[in-house]
Amino acid sequence: MDIFQILLPGITLIPVIGVVILLIWRGAKKVQAAEVGIASEGLAFIIALVLLWALRKNGEVVFTLSWIPNMAISFRLTLNWLSITFLLTELLVTLAAMIYSLGEKTGEKMSNFYYALLLLFSLGMSGTTLAEDAFVFYIFWELMLLASVLLILIWGHGKNRDKVALKYFIITHLGSLMVLVCLITLYVNVGSANISTWVVKAQSLSPNMQAFLILFFIIGFSVKMAIFPLHIWLPDAHTVAPMPVTIILAAAMLSMGTYGILRFPYALFSLESIMPFAIWMMIAGLISEVYGSLMALAENDIKRIIAYSSVSQMGYILFGLGTLTLRGMQGSIMHVVYHAIVKALLFMVVGIIIKLTNERNIKNIGGLAGKYKVLCVCAAIGALGISGMPPLGIFNSEWMIFAGGFDSGISVVLTVLTLIGSLLTVVYALRFFGMVFLGNIKTKTLSEKAPRALLIPTVAVSAFLIFEGLVPGPLLSWAMKGLAIIFGGDL
Repeated sequence: MDIFQILLPGITLIPVIGVVILLIWRGAKKVQAAEVGIASEGLAFIIALVLLWALRKNGEVVFTLSWIPNMAISFRLTLNWLSITFLLTELLVTLAAMIYSLGEKTGEKMSNFYYALLLLFSLGMSGTTLAEDAFVFYIFWELMLLASVLLILIWGHGKNRDKVALKYFIITHLGSLMVLVCLITLYVNVGSANISTWVVKAQSLSPNMQAFLILFFIIGFSVKMAIFPLHIWLPDAHTVAPMPVTIILAAAMLSMGTYGILRFPYALFSLESIMPFAIWMMIAGLISEVYGSLMALAENDIKRIIAYSSVSQMGYILFGLGTLTLRGMQGSIMHVVYHAIVKALLFMVVGIIIKLTNERNIKNIGGLAGKYKVLCVCAAIGALGISGMPPLGIFNSEWMIFAGGFDSGISVVLTVLTLIGSLLTVVYALRFFGMVFLGNIKTKTLSEKAPRALLIPTVAVSAFLIFEGLVPGPLLSWAMKGLAIIFGGDL
């Protein structure tokens, strides 16, 4: 076992150590608890960056520890070119959210539990991307849900947070149960929980069984992606959750659904088996894109506007996956990363706006550009970014998704409609920016300056979005290598 194999479980172990420290340190103040959380998440992120070098050398890093041998279950983690993209995105988003939380009031009470749950939330996502054993995968998958539900239930805003948390839990858990049915079915038929073994043997299952598993996997993971009409948990959960939790939900957790689709139905079954579902994925993606945009236009709550934009953006990703083309799926993977950056930025901006104005109704906000110039620039970058304006990142991923749609030959009409539907994104983004920052000031009381603790991470994310848009080469390379792991030379 080399040094890289030893480092790999550190990505999951270090957050656990952080959680233990926080649970023991009950008297920790918010800043102290935040320091433990940020240090733990930061170390996990650094390990992932170190292992990125190992990937370039070896192609993958594997760690295996025997766990339940009589059930053919082991604690097996694998880092490859597919998982690294999702892992780094999740770790970076969570780290940014934790830093941003220092300027928020959330977590001032029971600070140790708050940051412990943030670490567990991140741990669930990290473990999901690394798990090579289906049993381990599902444990991490459910940990992600439980931690986020508790964060909403305990620290959420409004009197209805308990109902929102329950709704979020029930709906997303139903999707998880569909995934669980597939995992157990494959375990029973193959006789092992090792996902690598499934890749070899899954295509020997009967065509009807394959169709059943593909359908259940896609629907189950689409719930986590919040694809219409499976999205009904998202607007309320994002609205009620504390802003750092909302950032993680929107910018990181939604991507786990995309990873699940790539990791299971796409990796386990042939393109010929998936083909009958492709047109329906493209249709669902188009509907979700348009519906999310229209709802963002109809909403007046600035947090719900950005929340509904997630429904729309996930539609692009599902559409790209449905094309079953190299460019379309590369675009979807890139869109996961770009969407994470843009969505983190926009929710950070919204958090500052609410802090400054104590107002969430967009009709009661206006004219902030003159007083908060740096915030205005960040908001403009976010609005242009989600609109797909070059040279910002989403332009690159949408270009690939649309090109994949035309390459697919499945339906040029759907691709044209998706391209036209993207104009709605421009409309709601400009509406958001114009009503909040232009015109006359409508808010009676405004803070003198935007809190520096909130503004610094917002500026940093804005700069990162510009950088990622100007230098898309590494991300495109990772996406290509990740798809090569799944499909080999079949595309």
